[in-house]
Amino acid sequence: SLISAYKEKMKELSMLSLICSCFYPEPRNMNIYKYDDMEVKQINKRASGQAFELILKPPSPVSEAPQTLASPKKKELSLEEIQKKLEAAEERRK
Repeated sequence: SLISAYKEKMKELSMLSLICSCFYPEPRNMNIYKYDDMEVKQINKRASGQAFELILKPPSPVSEAPQTLASPKKKELSLEEIQKKLEAAEERRK
C-alpha cells in the first residue's frame, strides 16, 4: 500500500535528507558527494549500516613542493660582544 511504501522510504532517508527534501522537492542524486579535494560515494547499504568510499584527489602542483620557512637572520656578533658574553657567563658560574 502507499502508506507502507512511504514508511519504508522514510526509514531509508536520513534526517538531513528529510529536511532538505522539504526545501528541494525535486529528487537529487544522494549517492555521490563532491568536495574540493575529495569525493564520497555511497556503496551498497549493509545490515550493519551504510558503507562509503572516500576518494582523495591528488595534491595540486602548487602544493607538491614542500614549503620551507626562512629562519631569521642571525645577528653577527663582534669580538667585543662575544668577550662580554663569555665574561658574563664566567661570572654566573662563580
